[in-house]
Amino acid sequence: MANKDLRTFIAEASKMGEILHIKEQVSPYFGIPAIAAKLEEVGHYPGLLFSNVQGYDIPVLTNVFASRKRLSLALGCDESNLNAVYREREDRLTKPLIIAGGPVQEITIKGDQINLFDLPIVTHNEKDAGPYITAGAMVVKDPDTGIRNVGIYRHMVHEKNKLGIHMAETSHVKYIFEKYARHGQPMPVAIAIGHHPAFYLGVLSFVPLEVDEYEVAGGLLGEPLELVKCKTVDLEVPAYAEMVLEGYIALDERRLEAPFGEYTSLYGEQCLNPVVTLTAITRRKDPIYLDCLSGHLDHQLLGGTGRLSMIYKTVRIACPTVQEVYMPPSGCCRLICYISIKKRHEGEAKNVIAAAIAADPFIKYVVVVDDDVNIYDDKDVIKAIATRLHPEQDIIIIPGAKGHPLDPTAKNGYIVTKIGIDATKPLTGYPETIKVPGVDQIDLKKILNSLT
Repeated sequence: MANKDLRTFIAEASKMGEILHIKEQVSPYFGIPAIAAKLEEVGHYPGLLFSNVQGYDIPVLTNVFASRKRLSLALGCDESNLNAVYREREDRLTKPLIIAGGPVQEITIKGDQINLFDLPIVTHNEKDAGPYITAGAMVVKDPDTGIRNVGIYRHMVHEKNKLGIHMAETSHVKYIFEKYARHGQPMPVAIAIGHHPAFYLGVLSFVPLEVDEYEVAGGLLGEPLELVKCKTVDLEVPAYAEMVLEGYIALDERRLEAPFGEYTSLYGEQCLNPVVTLTAITRRKDPIYLDCLSGHLDHQLLGGTGRLSMIYKTVRIACPTVQEVYMPPSGCCRLICYISIKKRHEGEAKNVIAAAIAADPFIKYVVVVDDDVNIYDDKDVIKAIATRLHPEQDIIIIPGAKGHPLDPTAKNGYIVTKIGIDATKPLTGYPETIKVPGVDQIDLKKILNSLT
């Protein structure tokens, strides 16, 4: 049976009104992201499928990750259970299957015929250095262990057969690339574009280097991921992806890359970064190009959702009554973490703060609240801070901590101050929260219908 893929998800999400099909002609040069950004201004975050992209006969899908409801749909669960289902599926490692061929290799392009400008690669933000591939899942192999590693990186289009790549200092791919450098060999890569959202959530899972993210993707998909061998490099890629870019990263080639609108909604600075040289493009006969809207909720939720699992598992060691964790869009789904606990002992929240900061170096602020606070609602968390926090005893400040280079407050590359806030109630002596009796028995739909 064929894998779930991008097309099966589009069909399912469209039936639920989660994908808007736009037939008007639109340019990939700011036009596509402008429509998404305009909808965002009025609080709407639909997936957008553009079938009439100026200058191209390939449709573009974007903003598909910009909703926890759609991410829940991808995992076949309710939004309220998204985090828990992700954690359970993430641990259900499912080995992929190698098959003889698949739709992603219906067409193969090599040599001088390779031309990235034949693809509707989107230019997102005003000062971006150019068009960027933002939803490419790049697979590499550890040259010593043979274990695959998959991640999503920004890829700037330099030439018709060359892409820039930004590899974060702490990323697994940077560690593997350094191994190739020690061996004096270029690193083979393959970039898969366009697959089921559960595949993307899987390859962005925060698992140890020894775990093949394709196995995590299979767990998230609920079925083995079917792979095919690449045409020009010794790697395997999803058989039911929309397209794949094969190539290698040379050890000695660097080009200026960026500025680029990052998850912080700010521009990342220009720097000399490695270059991917393409050796082949394989694709379906009628591919759909998948884009991720950089610097917006699409970008933030895609990268932030998988982090919640690792944080939850870590803080549960410090406090077994942790209820849930969440990194809100107001903190770019990276820099702020809300944690709900069923408090048993004074001081427990401080341990949770320490565990969360240790779990994820991106986190700059941790807010711990009681389990009666809705951590998915910024207003509820702020109210807890306003009414339960004693600043002199409940705020922890950690100067000189390692953060992330894209944090605009970072000094000397990545040094930040981290803050923990214990906004839990004391176990005794705190006033009772007000409650109106009978609310649960009200049939609001019946009352509203009576007004019409």
